[in-house]
This record gives sequence, structure tokens and C-alpha cells, in this order.
Amino acid sequence: MVKYLLSSFSSNMVAEPQYNAEHTELTEDEFNEQRVGAVAVIRNPAFARLLHVPVCKKFIQMREGDVALVVGTDGGKLKYNASCLPPELSLTFEKVEIKGVTV
Repeated sequence: MVKYLLSSFSSNMVAEPQYNAEHTELTEDEFNEQRVGAVAVIRNPAFARLLHVPVCKKFIQMREGDVALVVGTDGGKLKYNASCLPPELSLTFEKVEIKGVTV
């Protein structure tokens, strides 16, 4: 099992074309507890700055048992050059667990 820290999730990140996934909304505290040991694959430089991780643009292929901890925004889009969270935005936190593949 691999745990990833992401700023977005897309179905093309999963190795199998058909899969089952469990999506769970997290609080900020839950997110921060669960992100320990996660592989950060954050392409957006502003999110990387907010999360204190390096920008990483590698391509991932999630498999059964892998987990994505996804941070996003509510209220608009975070600008690439942002160094802090603007007051009109808030962060959202989600856990996506790949449960299995379907045929």
C-alpha cells in the first residue's frame, strides 16, 4: 500500500480502468494526522508551499489498497503564485482509497 498526498485526484491515476474507490471527507486535523509518511505528489506550487512539500510532477499509478489524501479549495481556485491562503478560500480534505478492481 502506498499513501499519496495530492492536490487533485483523477481516475487516470488508477492503474486499472475500472475500480472501486471509497471517498471520505476529512477534517484538517484528520488530514494532518494521516498525511504523515505520505508520498507528496503536488504539482501546484501554491499547494506545495501551503503544505511545506516540494513540487513533484511525477506520474503515479495507484493500485488496490493505495490511498490518496487530497487537499483542494472551496470558494475558488488557488493561484499558482499564492504564498498563503486568500481569505475568500478555504481548504477541503478528502481521502480516496482504492478498494479493488472490477471487471
